Amino acid sequence: MSFLTNLNRKCMEYTQFTYDGMSIKIPYCMGGKATPAEIRAAISAWVGTKSKTQEEIQEYVSANEEIFGLDCSGFVYYVLNEATGGAVREYFEDALGGTLIYRNGVLASELSSIYHGTKITMAKDIKPGCTIQTNEGGHVLVVHSVNKNAAGAVTSIVYAHSGKTGPHHGYITIGDETKDLNHASQTWRDTVYTNPAYLQTVYTHTILLKPVQDFV
Repeated sequence: MSFLTNLNRKCMEYTQFTYDGMSIKIPYCMGGKATPAEIRAAISAWVGTKSKTQEEIQEYVSANEEIFGLDCSGFVYYVLNEATGGAVREYFEDALGGTLIYRNGVLASELSSIYHGTKITMAKDIKPGCTIQTNEGGHVLVVHSVNKNAAGAVTSIVYAHSGKTGPHHGYITIGDETKDLNHASQTWRDTVYTNPAYLQTVYTHTILLKPVQDFV
């Protein structure tokens, strides 16, 4: 299975999370690092042998953010590490020292740091697997799709992250592929924010992490 296929599937494990065939929205929680398997197991432990509706499960999950919630670094770390077969974890264990587990993970600023990757300043050079830093390292997103027209020019970039309402997708319409993502020619849309273009106003930079470079 290709890196791109894995990347998209791992994003959807959170953004389209299901339990027993029912769609469940995962909430946002600062410090939340639970994997999809851990979330599913925690729901199962609560449900037990009882019959629960989708509404009952959603209410329980939403009311227990400390168990089921996920933050931005937890999302991006899991997605990229799984898509690279553990290469991200191996890299950061070496770079930061010590053994890492998903419960601890890596900071958003480290997952989008110029010290751990190559800075990209033109939309045409962005690839699936790149991380986008906003708020000067306070938040991180991951690019999972780059769409091009028949001439090969980048027309849109689709990203995923866990912010405000939990794991979800957003997209950037590219008006000039030779410009960076905060340029006026690019249009951001993330509908969970009152201002759909909010993330563009706090954009810092885009990075291709060293442990991801061999996969793109």
